[in-house]
Amino acid sequence: MRPTLLLATLACLLLPSCALFGITSKVEVDHPLHVLESGVHYREIVMGQGPPLETGQAVTIDYTGYLADGSVFDSSLERGLTLDFVLGDAPLPGWNEALLGMRAGGRRHVSIPPELAYGEAGVEGLVPPNETLVFEIWLLEIR
Repeated sequence: MRPTLLLATLACLLLPSCALFGITSKVEVDHPLHVLESGVHYREIVMGQGPPLETGQAVTIDYTGYLADGSVFDSSLERGLTLDFVLGDAPLPGWNEALLGMRAGGRRHVSIPPELAYGEAGVEGLVPPNETLVFEIWLLEIR
């Protein structure tokens, strides 16, 4: 194998796209689905670094929330404001489970069942009753 082709092949193993080298294949990464007893599901998209998040620690996150039909109902990114809270007292009970063990700089794709989100009440004009919510959550900081 020519050295140039060898370098391009090795780079393609490390980069998500190899278009720079004229190679159009894409590296697919399998992110296992974690299913908790409560019905919360999550996939670790980016692992992050440092010690895992524990209950009682303060966090700063960014998030985008989606309804079951895929439409965005809320996003800290769109508002340009991060969200701070203590794990265990999250705005949605499902987040207390979904974020546990995350590391700073990490990102998770999370599904929260209605009973751990807004439940039967929903949020008038925003979240229908008994809606399963999906979030993309970025853990920016653990304090």
